[in-house]
Amino acid sequence: MATTIINSRFSKATLVSMAALFITIASAQAFAQDKTAQGKISRPDARVGVSPSRKVTLTLADAIMMGLENNRDIEVERLNIRLNELDVQAARGAYDPVLESSFFYDRRTTPVASLLAGGEDGRLRTSELTGATSLVKRLPWQGASVQMTFDHSRSTSTNPFYSLDPQFITGLSFDFVQPLFRNREIDAPRREIKIAKKKLDLSDSLFRQKAIEIIAQVQSAYWNLVFALRDEAIKRESVELARAQLESNKLAAEKGSIAPLDVVSARVEVERRTEEAEAALETVQRAENALKALLLKPDNSDLWGSSVVPSDEPRLDAADLPRFEDAMRLALQNRPEMEQYRIRGEINKIDVKYFRDQAKPQIDFIAGYQTAGLSGTKRSTSDPISASSEQIVARVNELSKIAGLSALAPVVAGDAPEKFIGGYGQSLTNLFRNEYRSFRFGVTISLPVGNRTAKAQLGRAIVEGKQVDVERQRAVQTIEVEVRNGLQAVETARRRFDAARNSRLDAEMQNTGERRRFEAGLSTNFLVLDRQNALSSARGRELKALTDYNKAVTELQRALSTTLSTNNISIAALKNTDSSAGGNR
Repeated sequence: MATTIINSRFSKATLVSMAALFITIASAQAFAQDKTAQGKISRPDARVGVSPSRKVTLTLADAIMMGLENNRDIEVERLNIRLNELDVQAARGAYDPVLESSFFYDRRTTPVASLLAGGEDGRLRTSELTGATSLVKRLPWQGASVQMTFDHSRSTSTNPFYSLDPQFITGLSFDFVQPLFRNREIDAPRREIKIAKKKLDLSDSLFRQKAIEIIAQVQSAYWNLVFALRDEAIKRESVELARAQLESNKLAAEKGSIAPLDVVSARVEVERRTEEAEAALETVQRAENALKALLLKPDNSDLWGSSVVPSDEPRLDAADLPRFEDAMRLALQNRPEMEQYRIRGEINKIDVKYFRDQAKPQIDFIAGYQTAGLSGTKRSTSDPISASSEQIVARVNELSKIAGLSALAPVVAGDAPEKFIGGYGQSLTNLFRNEYRSFRFGVTISLPVGNRTAKAQLGRAIVEGKQVDVERQRAVQTIEVEVRNGLQAVETARRRFDAARNSRLDAEMQNTGERRRFEAGLSTNFLVLDRQNALSSARGRELKALTDYNKAVTELQRALSTTLSTNNISIAALKNTDSSAGGNR
């Protein structure tokens, strides 16, 4: 009933007028409170952990050098090169001569049951001091090796049949071993040296690849920071435009030329754009932290607390893009991955050669030469047999004299030759006279039955070679995709920039014209704010297209592996860079 009465008393036009009146009153109240709302706009310098007063101006070239000097990933690769150099040195150590020496003292009491054994009361006492020194050397060709051994001893014995006591024995021998089948073309030391050298080349290629990746990351992070700073500036400028429009609307509302609702609309737009500007400030902080993480050491607190100001401007290169065929040929020629697969293939060929050699029978030619020396002190007493013989001859001569027979010749004792009489030096003299020498020649043969281990290792090496080839083919395909995408990204970004620049120029003209129309009373607050938003968006798109172009060029240089030459960076100098020197650039 009440609804019917209301509908009958108030027409539709009347209700619309009342609603407009309520809105006008609310707008006036909001306009009256606008001055208290002005203090709620966020501060543009609200940076966490960064002092606005400390600014570091940084060029792209300086950023790249700082990244190469301080980045932990590049330092790991630099240390890997040093480790592989040490591995090569360690592998070559297999050909270092090995000097071995031993000394022993031996004292024994041995039971004997023979007169000829020389034991007194069934005991033979001996003492011996022995020493040996050998020098073993692998020869750097065909797996041969040579060994020289010098041994010497001083021994004493209670055996009365020894003419010399103590006696000195010396010996000098040379042995040569030459593999005829297995280990002749390649053996374990030569395999290790060849693989170590290839791994050193591989580490150089990995270092080059990592340097390219670091440079590309630094460049991309640098342009991201450039975009973030400029985008925030565009949004701050948009905020100022909205504030200017708000002030203009206030004056017009006070004069009664526009409705108070237009003031509210302008203030809402100020707050919205301020929110976007604050979000852009966080983007600046994140982009700056990402760049600092690539450039600085963790303990460099001074630069971490400073704001980075990029000094290089993104630019559009007027040079024409290379043809796809030329770019692909350049990429396959320069990419470190292709070099790495080539080196891996060469390492696999070394393994195949080695394991195929290990499947052969082992036949070694052996030659030896030895000379000996002897000396000692002549024993003062004769041995029992010589003494008994002298007594028997003397008794026979006495009986022969009685019987009128001729006497027997005196017994000649088995004394040592005069050249053996002397000390240790005499033994060495006899040794180097080379009168007592011996020779030895022969072969040793080893035929493993089945030899499944060597055959399985050979089969595995062959399969690994096929695997490397398949991976290389996959890498070629990946490189082709990256080159195609890189060329397309650069071309697309260039066209995007042309379109965005034209759009920005048109948006500027629209904004200027709409502002003049508004001042002449021919336009509305809504259209002015809309033109400002369109201009801010066009500037952002132009900036985004330009920075995307520079990032696309960076990615194309990485795909073509021309990053180092484009930035005039020498890998040889970079490998020897002391990372501790560039921390506070």
